[in-house]
Amino acid sequence: MKKNKIGIIGLGYVGLPVSIAFSKKYKVVGYDINHTRIINLNNFVDSTLEISEIKLKEALGKNLSITNDIENLRDCNIYIITVPTPINLDKTPDLRALLNATESVGRILSRNDIVIYESTVY
Repeated sequence: MKKNKIGIIGLGYVGLPVSIAFSKKYKVVGYDINHTRIINLNNFVDSTLEISEIKLKEALGKNLSITNDIENLRDCNIYIITVPTPINLDKTPDLRALLNATESVGRILSRNDIVIYESTVY
């Protein structure tokens, strides 16, 4: 049986803390499309102020890696999609980020992988 490796898609105010929490026990690859966000996080700076520099350094020094290349998540077997789902002016959910993240993960999925959605909705 393949050892669990978790891919977190979206490193905002939900995804980053989830990444940090899981990295205490598992190998985790955090992914975000925002290149500047990846650079900042790899330099231990969280602009959302969810995670302290010390906790980020600790996680990155142990089980967490952070990337903006979806291919780096290919050997994960659990995926947690944590992208935002804001609402449109007519109060319907804007699912574009969720659909784009789903398509990206779909390209790298293997048989028996698990996909979990942890997304805020209206």
